[in-house]
Amino acid sequence: MMFAFEKEIAEREMLTPVCSYSYQVISISDQAKLNFGLSLKKRGPIEKLVDLFKKGEKLNDYPFVGQITFFHDDLNEKRIEETKELAQLNMARYGIKGINYTENGFNYVSFNASLREGKDYKIKVGEKIIHEQPRKLTFDDIKVL
Repeated sequence: MMFAFEKEIAEREMLTPVCSYSYQVISISDQAKLNFGLSLKKRGPIEKLVDLFKKGEKLNDYPFVGQITFFHDDLNEKRIEETKELAQLNMARYGIKGINYTENGFNYVSFNASLREGKDYKIKVGEKIIHEQPRKLTFDDIKVL
């Protein structure tokens, strides 16, 4: 496990991404479907309840679908759990109703009924995407240049 300062140093030294994980939020309960549907509603009169439930089921836009990119490689860390936490943070920053999250002492609070992962919604994390790293220069490459 890396300390926080070691991660910060690794992120600053690494200029290219190492790996990424895609995620998708799936609503399970009716309360989650309603909250997600209301959150996607930008302005105007409130639609029929059936339409809000349909919007809450079809979550194809950010922050419900996205990709988390890591710039450091840590073999002992649980990347799937970290991806789920960052997906919750993205939803809280975007102002999704019912999502509460605390980051570095700053609270993202929603005044609607709290939604819990696993009961009201789940976050499906995709496969690990490994990015190609640039080749390191050798003395032979420098002579050619």
